[in-house]
Amino acid sequence: MSKIKTRNVIKGTIKTIDKGVIATQKTKENIVNVKEKSENSMQVKEQNSTEYATNRIEGGTRKVVNNAGIVRNKGNEAVRTTKNNIIKTKDKIKNIKTRLAEKKKIKTTKKGIKTSKQVVKNTEKVAKETVKASQRAIKIARETAKKTYQGIKLTVKATITTVKAIIAATKALISAIIAGGWIAIVVIVVICLIGLLCSSIFGIFFSGEKTDPNSYTMRDAIVECNRELSDKLQTIQDTNPHDEYELDGTMATWKDILLVYAVKVSNGTNEQDVLTMNENKKQILKDIFWNMNNISSEVKDEMVTERGTNTDELPKEVQKKVLHITISSKNAEQMKNEYNFSPLQLKQYNELLKDDYSMLWNGIIYGLDSGEYMNWRQRDASWSNVRIGNTTSTIGDIGCLVTSIAILIQKSGVNTATITPFNPGTFVEALNRVGGFNDKGALQYAPISKVVPDFKYMDQIELKGKTREEKLSIITNYFNQGYYLTVEVKGATPGNQHWVAVIGVDGNNIKMVDPATDHTDMWTAYEWDKTSQFNYFKAN
Repeated sequence: MSKIKTRNVIKGTIKTIDKGVIATQKTKENIVNVKEKSENSMQVKEQNSTEYATNRIEGGTRKVVNNAGIVRNKGNEAVRTTKNNIIKTKDKIKNIKTRLAEKKKIKTTKKGIKTSKQVVKNTEKVAKETVKASQRAIKIARETAKKTYQGIKLTVKATITTVKAIIAATKALISAIIAGGWIAIVVIVVICLIGLLCSSIFGIFFSGEKTDPNSYTMRDAIVECNRELSDKLQTIQDTNPHDEYELDGTMATWKDILLVYAVKVSNGTNEQDVLTMNENKKQILKDIFWNMNNISSEVKDEMVTERGTNTDELPKEVQKKVLHITISSKNAEQMKNEYNFSPLQLKQYNELLKDDYSMLWNGIIYGLDSGEYMNWRQRDASWSNVRIGNTTSTIGDIGCLVTSIAILIQKSGVNTATITPFNPGTFVEALNRVGGFNDKGALQYAPISKVVPDFKYMDQIELKGKTREEKLSIITNYFNQGYYLTVEVKGATPGNQHWVAVIGVDGNNIKMVDPATDHTDMWTAYEWDKTSQFNYFKAN
């Protein structure tokens, strides 16, 4: 028996790559500089762009093309059959012509006549068969074309479905990171597909999106924490008899809470991913939340100024039991010291704190369909000094309402081409030109449609004297009908009112963009019983 030949094994060592380090570094480079990359990408030559896109699409659609090949092969087979039938028909017609030519020579004898008659008879028969064969060929050709079309239609449909799935999975990521540049979009999609973010600290920015209907996300955890805080405030009110209550202080911002959470969970070394949420991570988040938000309360007997219902009636001092609820919050700077972050954690902390990520933080807190308008504040240096009408007051002084409306206009996506760029400052300047404010600086609602024709003021709804449940129900009803709401949250007393923009309803709380603060939950930042009224608008 001959020996089986074996291949010599070359000895050596294989170098390993630290995939975690490379993934984090690559992710950081793509996200930190994505705006610059997207701008540069627009300058790439068309030829190079086409080659890049072709290479990406070729690999992604190969499976669809292979499946389409099955339909194409069946279509080819039917076409070949049709072609053979047509060839046979032509041969029959040729034979008929030949036979007719021969029969024409036999004219002098009865036999020839009989033969001719028979030829005519046969010719008629063959002609009928030829017509039938041709009709069958046409029918087969039509069926083949129909099946081929259906196959192509199914293939195209499958391709579109695939593309839609990719777009749906990455739409939020794309809109949150970049303003334009399709090559940058492809780069980001590739990053998502290869999973670089899964083990990176930057996964926190995409932790709010569901991977399937049953998945639990960061946004779900945020809603749960807000609900617990709201329930705790309500329990304090229910268990402490009082005539009035005052809510002092505000909760820690969610940006600070999530920043601390991401660094703590990652532990400076990507110890755990911050992209997904489970029971253990949810408990860590809740512990941080309550460490950063301490609630205390006490009831005091105080002299309170009470105004009469009639304008002629003078205010009077009465003694009442006042429940004071105080929220003492901590910021991220305090927490990094309290948790004694390591040098590696501090490096992550400082990285995530950069302004480059402000839009991404908004994506978690407000939703990934949010835009830069979520950061608009009435005291922004870009427009805080713009005057309101003919008064000496500015947007920074009394511009909470007009800033809230500007936020809703931008969120609605209506055409604002007549005001470029559109922001609270340019919006007020446009209103000033059409008499948008009275001599005291109060907004006149009708002129809004003059400067933004597709955004129309509808009416104002009073909420004073209603219960929390009633207010929540009314606001929810109008919001769910597709209206855009601005809500007054400080009681609308003389010299003391404040307006915010409503962007959603989470359980028993209202989500808002506050022109004065970074707080997002209306009834944890402001007392629900002082929610006095709201305006609602319609976008065309």
